[in-house]
Amino acid sequence: MEREQQLERETELERQRSYNDFTYIPNMILKSLGIDFLNSPKPLWQDVLLKTYSIICFLSHWHIFYYLILRTIQWDELAGNPVLIMRFAIVYFFTANSDVKFIIFLYYRRRLRILNDKLEELYPHGDEHCRKYRVNDFFWPRIARYGFYYYYFVVVFVVLGPLTQSIIMYLYQYFTVDSEAKFILLSTFPMKRFETMSLWKNILTLVVDFAFSHFVMNVNLGTDVWMMCHSAQICMHFAHLGRQLAEYRPQRQRAEEDCEFLVNFVRRHQRLFDLQKELNDIFGILLAYNLFSTASTLCCVIFYTILQGLNREGIGFMLFFFSSSAQFFMVSYYGQQLIDWSQNIAMAAYTHNWYDASVKYRRYLLMIMQRAQRPAELSAKGVIIISLDTFKKMIGITYQFFAVIRRILGK
Repeated sequence: MEREQQLERETELERQRSYNDFTYIPNMILKSLGIDFLNSPKPLWQDVLLKTYSIICFLSHWHIFYYLILRTIQWDELAGNPVLIMRFAIVYFFTANSDVKFIIFLYYRRRLRILNDKLEELYPHGDEHCRKYRVNDFFWPRIARYGFYYYYFVVVFVVLGPLTQSIIMYLYQYFTVDSEAKFILLSTFPMKRFETMSLWKNILTLVVDFAFSHFVMNVNLGTDVWMMCHSAQICMHFAHLGRQLAEYRPQRQRAEEDCEFLVNFVRRHQRLFDLQKELNDIFGILLAYNLFSTASTLCCVIFYTILQGLNREGIGFMLFFFSSSAQFFMVSYYGQQLIDWSQNIAMAAYTHNWYDASVKYRRYLLMIMQRAQRPAELSAKGVIIISLDTFKKMIGITYQFFAVIRRILGK
């Protein structure tokens, strides 16, 4: 009993998260690229700095993409080299994935901002109201935050790994082999861009590699995180509606008041389905392409890792495999949460004491239960429902591909 009271006091003292706390992470991911989705107020110097860096990112992106296309057309370097072909394929898939996400994000930017404003308007105000909604239960879970940290650890490893290896190789040659050893910069990306290298070309290569990697990785993650953020908000409101219905105590003596409660409930319930439909319309194409590109990228990474072995590049791409898998797992997790919490309305309707209510109330309640049995879903344009089952199937397909490749290479 004392333990329960202590937990209640701790809950009351816990700071309740605001709506800005929920949107801080997705907004900062894109804002670091100079893309201020929420148009937050900022000093002029910061605005100029962000726009300048966004221009550098775009130029770096097209610089890398130009040489990627050019070296593919020339084909001389790729012919008969399956390891290099796989590296090119991985860069192609990941670049295309971020480009498609970025284009869709820009195309639906206004609608997404309107959806964000609607969810912010629905968000509870005041600590007491927030506790009723249990907003902290729907804040970014620890596994998601650790996933973000791991994602950026992989980015740093993949981008700075070649530079670190280049420095180590240079120092080793300088002190053990030849005091006139030359510094050879290993690039993060497989295509050759300059015939000869100099100090300024090395610096330019590092800047371009970093800006390009930062752009594609943050766009790839940032759009998904915005989708997760809004899904979590809708889940929170579904959960609150379910608790309200489960705790409601209808009585035959106040049939009109009970029916009025259900009318208001249905309006709020339908509004959540409308918000979920808008979320699906915005992210449907993105989810469909995300599913295809993630599966393709994972298969290419596995094939490349098998061919390359456990050297620096192999370890880097293996870490990248786990980060891509974790990212799609989080998307699938929030898709599953949306299904579960929307279906929970039907369970709440069944478990509360409807048997004490009037016949009219029961009839209305039956309609709510029928609607709740068709859950809110994240759908890849109606092709595939995004859920944990989808993630399991994708990993299963990837493992089957891995087994086939190992069998072929074994022969």
